[in-house]
Amino acid sequence: MKQHPEFETSAELKRIFVRELDAWRKQSHLGLQELSQRCGVSQSYLAHVGRYGRIPSKPVLLLLALNFGMAQPEELLRAASETDTWPFDGALRLAPRDSPEEGFLSVKLNMRGLLDAIQGAIRSEAHPKSLTQLLAGRPLRIGLNFTQPWLFGRLKDGSPDSETGAVPELCRLLSHHLGCEVETIATPFDRYVERLCRGDIDLFGPLLVSPFCPSHIKFTLPTHRMGLSLLMRLRPTSGLAPLEPPSSLEDLLNRRYALAALKDSRAHHFCVTRLKRSEDSVIVCSSVEEALDRVLLRGVPRPAHLFVTNAMFAIQQAREHAGSLAPLFANPGHLLEMSDNAFAVRPEWTDALGEINAAVKSAAGSTGFQTAIQTVVSNEAEGLMESVYGAGRGRTAADERDVGY
Repeated sequence: MKQHPEFETSAELKRIFVRELDAWRKQSHLGLQELSQRCGVSQSYLAHVGRYGRIPSKPVLLLLALNFGMAQPEELLRAASETDTWPFDGALRLAPRDSPEEGFLSVKLNMRGLLDAIQGAIRSEAHPKSLTQLLAGRPLRIGLNFTQPWLFGRLKDGSPDSETGAVPELCRLLSHHLGCEVETIATPFDRYVERLCRGDIDLFGPLLVSPFCPSHIKFTLPTHRMGLSLLMRLRPTSGLAPLEPPSSLEDLLNRRYALAALKDSRAHHFCVTRLKRSEDSVIVCSSVEEALDRVLLRGVPRPAHLFVTNAMFAIQQAREHAGSLAPLFANPGHLLEMSDNAFAVRPEWTDALGEINAAVKSAAGSTGFQTAIQTVVSNEAEGLMESVYGAGRGRTAADERDVGY
């Protein structure tokens, strides 16, 4: 599996984009924010085109050329290594009216030309696409979630090994079942949504499935399941009232523990739905490091009694911070809930999700991955992690009611 380049770039595209953007700004008196809105992408997405020469999707290229009113729009396509010709008869322009009414932005349009442009973009991009069409000959890029290090082997320095362990084995199996090359990319948890939406990666995981995930990101079928647990702060601090450790869900519901959870995670969803917490009453953290600081350090803003996280992480961190942290609801049969672990998928890849799910199901059910998962379970995760395809799954505290995804 190859290592990931940041994204596809073109120095010539950067030169043309900067030139046309400068001319458009002078003519329209508008900026990058307005241009990004007209193209249906984020401002940072277009900023990457100007800064690095990042190659955007074909619809964005067409909309850029239309907004710029380029005399030679194919120049932009060629710079992006787009082999298709300009799909319309001649150059089109979105031009301001001669005498716009004060306070309003008015435009003069060649309506037939604009209709053809829109229909062309729809015909070329909106029809269902297979994974092969979406990849267009490049590898499938999978972002690796190293916040679950037990699913990887270990390098000599103790860091996760992207070539050995359960997840690398799963990636190799996905490559086989999907019939494409796979690149693996170490991806920080707090950046995975941004990188999926930008198209820097195609999948990310595995991670606990959450309906809170923004930007319409989809999840595959589960690869395995994992328990949700707590890390409790043991050292007192002036910013928190002293409270006894919770021993039941009722304690969590009735006592005013300060709870920390990763933003948009399964734990965040659990706090809001099962524990009936308002968004303001949960300390939402952007990274694992921030959440740990909330339960470890004194003098931090909004310290937390509890960090809601997965069982394996709770146990490992309590071991590393003995005397400062303790794992709760981290024993077999006494978990907050048992949740699906899966891959997050790029939001615009809905058409390929069925194909990806079929490969995930085959790969996760294969002997190679099952053996790797059972090795982890036998070594350190008995009752805390389980195969989706294994038998004898026990009920947990959260199984008394359907949580749903």
